[in-house]
Amino acid sequence: MSEILGATGSTSPINPIRKKELDDKWKEIVTKAVTDEEFKKKLVADPVNVIEEQGLKAGEGIKIAFDEVTKVHKVGVDNESNEEIVAEGKWWGIRLKMIKEFGVELNRQVGNVVGFEEGSKARSIIN
Repeated sequence: MSEILGATGSTSPINPIRKKELDDKWKEIVTKAVTDEEFKKKLVADPVNVIEEQGLKAGEGIKIAFDEVTKVHKVGVDNESNEEIVAEGKWWGIRLKMIKEFGVELNRQVGNVVGFEEGSKARSIIN
């Protein structure tokens, strides 16, 4: 299939109808994860099943497995897959990595800092 120019200006071999379906559902899932802490926790704990519950499934020829050793989801495609399936497999891999990042808590330090110049006022910082 010829590559199609996407919204980002880059090309994608994924069928434009399928690409829109993937991206639209993904936006819904991310929005819900950002606004609903319980949903986010479920998504991080079991991403594949939660995504499927939200109506988004990996295409035929794409296999998603959880590696117990590395605690990472791995995406694989059949050796004889066409470029569209391979591209969608990459799409899934990127999204699963993003979901893993949703579960990472930021280590933030909050405090006051005074400048080196005499008479500087204290100001709050967040790292």
